[in-house]
Amino acid sequence: MGSPRGAKPIRVRRAVPLPNLPKARAVRFVDGQVVFELTNGGELRFPLDHFPRLAAATPAERAAWRIVWDGEAVRWDAIDEDVSLRLLLTGEC
Repeated sequence: MGSPRGAKPIRVRRAVPLPNLPKARAVRFVDGQVVFELTNGGELRFPLDHFPRLAAATPAERAAWRIVWDGEAVRWDAIDEDVSLRLLLTGEC
């Protein structure tokens, strides 16, 4: 079967490999900010209110994080929150 009259063909782009980006090593909360410590020694800081679920969480819930996806994200099970460092580092979020 052919495509409907006037339909444009779909073009598939090749995935562009991203550079090796630093990964999460730890997370802490300081002065209303969430701080992601990175494997390259750097850190990313964002206002806590950029993450509504984290902002609404108790200190105990915030402290219960774990690193997932081979260091590319941080997960808080109790509040069902995942933060992708790749998206933060590349500005895709």
